[in-house]
Amino acid sequence: MKRLVISIVLALALAIIPASGALAATSQNVTVTATPAFISIANAPSTWSINGITGSGVIAPNTTYYSNPLGDTTSPSATVVDGECRFTVTNTSSVATNIVVNFPNHTGGDASTNSNLGTNDTTKFGAYSYYSGMTYSSKVIAKASGSDNLITSLAAATNFKWGLEYKSQSDAWTSGSAMSSTVTITATAS
Repeated sequence: MKRLVISIVLALALAIIPASGALAATSQNVTVTATPAFISIANAPSTWSINGITGSGVIAPNTTYYSNPLGDTTSPSATVVDGECRFTVTNTSSVATNIVVNFPNHTGGDASTNSNLGTNDTTKFGAYSYYSGMTYSSKVIAKASGSDNLITSLAAATNFKWGLEYKSQSDAWTSGSAMSSTVTITATAS
């Protein structure tokens, strides 16, 4: 009889407590991943002596020079190749970026200024930037500031090679003192 009573009590207890309630989860986890929009580039080498790759390092008036390892006065091919670009950008950005190159006015010596037109003139130089894989005729004017994009929507973590074209001022300088400028290549979110 005791067994019968225990069986009935147990049966009633099981009927009162739903089986699904005893086995249901009362919480769940969600794994959240947040990848930041990280922008980072490194450029090497960090110097260029105009006409100093294969030339003497001294520039002449009204002459076009290139940061081309194949020759200071050798224009890149119709489609620029890696070997015609002195600089390499290592891009560790996690997002697509726009790349801009600005070539400020020189300081020191006669301090030529950037015409911002890509052409030279009296006391003014012209400058362009280019990159491997582009059509050279599509080179981009490297202004003192506010240049257009050299590359638009560069894919994340995509490295590239690039170079500069420089056309010296049309008139002679009044001294032989060196001039310098710090060209800036910038990546911003696309």
